[in-house]
Amino acid sequence: MNDAEFDEKCLKKRTITILPTVTTLKEEEQIKALAQQHKSNSEYFLQGAKSLLKSDTPLLAILIGYFAMEHKANQIIALQGYKVESHVCTQMALSRILEKKDWARKLSEIFGLRQTIGYRMSLKHSPEEKKNAEDIVLENVIPFIKEIDALIEKI
Repeated sequence: MNDAEFDEKCLKKRTITILPTVTTLKEEEQIKALAQQHKSNSEYFLQGAKSLLKSDTPLLAILIGYFAMEHKANQIIALQGYKVESHVCTQMALSRILEKKDWARKLSEIFGLRQTIGYRMSLKHSPEEKKNAEDIVLENVIPFIKEIDALIEKI
């Protein structure tokens, strides 16, 4: 069976145009509102990640923990006057705008774990996986968020 649209969009090479994923914010009110949204979202996702660590699906804590990290990163980036709507640009802004290469690397590392988990064909339900998820959230996600919060306090 052959489908022309599937062939065109999925099997053939194509060129796509990607619009900018970062917007410069000029008004202080916009900056504060966006930063607050990211702060709230980070807190929400972090609470979810902590809850998932206690569940039968602890690997999901890594996925949700990544989003807590990304929103926290986007909070501090918003305070610099940027609205970011791409994982890559969030990492680049951390590295190049805020000069926090270590934060960018950490976010990239957890993004990689998120991708790996999200596309696994078989998810393990073992004590080792639960411990691994706990370690990632407790040793990576939470410290990342705390470091950014400490810098935000100084702004």
